[in-house]
Amino acid sequence: MSFFNKNESQIATQEPARRTLTPRYRVRETEAAFVVTAYVPGVERSAITTTLLGDKLTVEARRAATVPAEWTALHRESLDADYQLVLELDHRVNRDAVSAELNQGVLTLTVPKAEAVKPRRIEIAG
Repeated sequence: MSFFNKNESQIATQEPARRTLTPRYRVRETEAAFVVTAYVPGVERSAITTTLLGDKLTVEARRAATVPAEWTALHRESLDADYQLVLELDHRVNRDAVSAELNQGVLTLTVPKAEAVKPRRIEIAG
């Protein structure tokens, strides 16, 4: 008696499960905005998805390693993994004006503060 999975040929051709890592990131605050810098080396602009749903800002990035078929990797300095970062925003931001920029593997998200919480100068009447 033999045990044979009818879907065995499909399983063999499927892509193996990929790891998902939280990228290194930092958040800094300026007078006008919160600036998030995330490090996503090896990711192309077209492979990044940034979404804002409710209070969650999500960044998903897929790495695409292009290695010639005749090459054999002896050592890799970076893991074959994707990135996912989920940040919770507070009520003090302008969700409609969030912007993103990618430069040499560094993703910069600028999340402007709401006008109501920005510092404003008050003139003293004299």
